[in-house]
Amino acid sequence: MARIVQKFGGTSVADIARLEHVSLKVKREVDAGHQVAVVVSAMAGVTNQLVGYAQSLVGAAKSPEYDVVVAAGEQVTSGLLALALSQIGVPARSLLAWQLPILTNVDHGCARIEEIDPQQLEECWLRGVVPIIAGFQGLTKQGRLTTLGRGGSDTTAVAIAAAVNADRCDIYTDVTGVYTADPRIVPKAQKLKEITYEEMFELAAQGAKVLQTRSVETAMNHQVHVRVLSSFHEEPGTEIVPEKRLTDFIHVSGITHRGDEARITLKNVQNETQAVADVFETLANADVHIDMIVQNVSLDDCTDLTFTTPKGEIPRVVRALQEKNKISYDDLIIDPNVAKITVVGVELQRRLGIASLMFKTLAGMNIPLQVISCSAIKISVLVDESAAEEAVRALHSAYGLDKEFMI
Repeated sequence: MARIVQKFGGTSVADIARLEHVSLKVKREVDAGHQVAVVVSAMAGVTNQLVGYAQSLVGAAKSPEYDVVVAAGEQVTSGLLALALSQIGVPARSLLAWQLPILTNVDHGCARIEEIDPQQLEECWLRGVVPIIAGFQGLTKQGRLTTLGRGGSDTTAVAIAAAVNADRCDIYTDVTGVYTADPRIVPKAQKLKEITYEEMFELAAQGAKVLQTRSVETAMNHQVHVRVLSSFHEEPGTEIVPEKRLTDFIHVSGITHRGDEARITLKNVQNETQAVADVFETLANADVHIDMIVQNVSLDDCTDLTFTTPKGEIPRVVRALQEKNKISYDDLIIDPNVAKITVVGVELQRRLGIASLMFKTLAGMNIPLQVISCSAIKISVLVDESAAEEAVRALHSAYGLDKEFMI
């Protein structure tokens, strides 16, 4: 008998027919003698609708009441799936965050899980009942509801798997696994049989939509065995594993791109560490998220400071920099028509030539590089948005990822 956590995303539970389909997947594991806990997202489109209601009143501001509104979708799904299971003879009950409880910090709209009490789950299993847990939501120690950020049900599932020492955590989505690139952009993208925690974390952080970044971080910290599977196709998915367990080493595991960023340049900032510190302290105080940074020092002891940030945060950037008198610069240049391309692979730190191949390929396409950043397992470049998809396809071919080497 195994202990399994199953998580079903919004498209998997989009309507009653799909909920009934999910109930059969749960029943199959129960009939095999396993202890099963299920985590569900809101039905497809519901969270967007609830966010829209809340934002029509308070804009993007996050608060306890905002979280009460946007967390409601998961409550509905958990109850409906429990009803669907009862109809096919599987005892089940819904559990909301406050009923476990799932304790978080007080960062409303993007809370972090701090503790999960597994007692309710253990009691359900003792009574032969399948617990259906509302994902995405938590509870502060002060008794207020929180939410975990978009995609937060992934984190709920992995955190619960860690709390109950589950044998595995199966994440069911509308794709059949993790691919070397977005199949909608790269028709020859290949499904990965396995990928390391570190690689999956970078892919998620750089724009891959398969898993929430925090869920991968939680899996890595607690060594949770995670599988990414399709709700609609019966085929092997992708396993997320420690590097030492990889059976196939490839130079590059995946290529992502995201076009939701803007490049911002401050012209002629004083070339002093304190001046640079003032810029980024001001942006941090305005809750602006910064990604890539580059500094170009000129001969007159001034510097052009360039960074990227999500497009949606441009108004906050402008307002913060204009209101802060101690920051001196000549001009503020904003370019929203950029995209970031990232190559990820654990072999980057051991194999020579991976970076040079990226630059050679893009040079052959006459694609200028605006910003470059790298870490031990990734290289990111900022390019014009109009060239991004073609660049991703070219890099996918250049690294030999078009061939069917993993399925």
